[in-house]
Amino acid sequence: MVLGNFFDHDLDFSRAVTLFSIHHLIYVLCGALSITLVLRYAKKIKELNYEIYLKRGVAIFLIVLEIAYHIHNWTYPRLSIPLHICSFATFMSIYLLLTDNEKVFKYLFFFGVLGGCMALAIPLSLGYTYLNFRYYHFIFLHCLIISVPLYYYKAYNYRVSYRQLWTVYKAILLLSIIIHLINRTFMHYGIESNYWYISVIPSNVESIFKVYTLYITCFMLAVFGTMNLLYYITRDSYTEVIKGKEKASQEILDS
Repeated sequence: MVLGNFFDHDLDFSRAVTLFSIHHLIYVLCGALSITLVLRYAKKIKELNYEIYLKRGVAIFLIVLEIAYHIHNWTYPRLSIPLHICSFATFMSIYLLLTDNEKVFKYLFFFGVLGGCMALAIPLSLGYTYLNFRYYHFIFLHCLIISVPLYYYKAYNYRVSYRQLWTVYKAILLLSIIIHLINRTFMHYGIESNYWYISVIPSNVESIFKVYTLYITCFMLAVFGTMNLLYYITRDSYTEVIKGKEKASQEILDS
């Protein structure tokens, strides 16, 4: 492999990641391995004296990955600004790693875990193969935005309540309208743009969804459904404590 070609744009859709291919299996296994390892070793990592330096190191690595992604896109040239769900999750991950801010966690928990899992489960390779930087960038970035919120979930006992789930979902609906308008503006001027994959049916699922209305309806329902699934899978006594505090606060406001 020539190093120059590693960062080039030699697209080969016949060897790129497609659904149910060996590379798709690798993506899914990497995601599953990340989840397993983080949940198993998070508490031990937190006890390390240099845990803060590990978090800063991961934050710096995420910054490098994000910058490299956009530089690589612009050299195609391809429009690239940090508006994808996973870019949102990347910035949240960086901020959380540097501040331990629990308010950011409630958004990252859904953006990161669900966004990362969805990307690995239904990958959109754009034709980049395992010989290209983008193949490995895809794995590292999405595994990390899954791992960071799960680390705080396990090591720091950060939790979200169902009320917070609704807050996040309403934010997603509002942002999706804004992102759609941005996409349509770019498309009006002849620039290809489909951030959040909400303005045009993505190529990797266009064989399933033939009508845009059906696609976007299923998309939003799937987002809400998977958010609920993640919430109920991870709900425990800590979540109930949060719920109790919110109920008590609401009763005080109502009195």
